[in-house]
Amino acid sequence: MATFKESMQQRLKEWKGELEEMQVQFNLGKREAADKFEANKKKFQHWLEEQRAEVKEELGETRGELQEEYDELLAKLKKSSTAAESNLQEQEQELQASIDRLEMQANLAQKEGEQKTVEAAESLRDRLTRFRAQMNVLALHAKDEASEEYKEAKEEAREMLDDFKKKSAEWQSEAQEEWEEFRTDFQAKLKKWRAKF
Repeated sequence: MATFKESMQQRLKEWKGELEEMQVQFNLGKREAADKFEANKKKFQHWLEEQRAEVKEELGETRGELQEEYDELLAKLKKSSTAAESNLQEQEQELQASIDRLEMQANLAQKEGEQKTVEAAESLRDRLTRFRAQMNVLALHAKDEASEEYKEAKEEAREMLDDFKKKSAEWQSEAQEEWEEFRTDFQAKLKKWRAKF
């Protein structure tokens, strides 16, 4: 079982990798975007299938609504048609609605659950957010790539992604420093306690 620090470092590493992938996605053509959208759907479907038992165990049977939304999203991913330039936005909107409902249930579980449930719900929400971001970027390609609005949105997103990458590197560095400081203090206190006994 990973420590909190390891878990957060892994999550930051995943975010950073996916943000770099999104930067590449902004430069895809419509056909390539449709292909990547389809690949991301399959990747996310595979992740949901792998996590199904773990989610059920960690979130428990008490979160029946969450399980229903989880299963509904998985079913939509399985039966959705192959992504094409002409249906990217339609598929994105349909999946978006399911993700919204699942995220709402995960948010409730996070607020109401025990620690194990909170961690599982947070992990699920994190993964949903990353999938949603990629899906949104790729669905943008269904719109007119030459439009001024598209170019502005693309530039804003690029700036935001660069900013997040810088911040995530800072957060990782700060987390490492804080962890080292905590560990040093804790070890000093342990030595002090041992001396008293």
